[in-house]
Amino acid sequence: MSEHNLDVFFDTFESNLESALSCLENENLFNEKIKVLEKNLLDASPNLIAEIQMESLNNSQVEKIRGILRLLKTLELKTNAKLNWFQDLDQHLKQSLAKEI
Repeated sequence: MSEHNLDVFFDTFESNLESALSCLENENLFNEKIKVLEKNLLDASPNLIAEIQMESLNNSQVEKIRGILRLLKTLELKTNAKLNWFQDLDQHLKQSLAKEI
């Protein structure tokens, strides 16, 4: 994987992350986008690791990785918030039903 290919991978991965974030409310579409992200990362990992071991990343690539990490953190926070909301709703419904019985 060349420096150009690394840049293309980083740009594509970042774009796919942004796309996944934009459809967080659509469960099926979100899951499809996450599967694509996982597959792309798994497929590219051996080449990414080999390239990074052979050549140092330039400043632009480091900044791209930082941007990807920020997006991953945002994705994690938003999905955890959504999960917590549903868990709280589930608990509230169970408590409400228990009071009625």
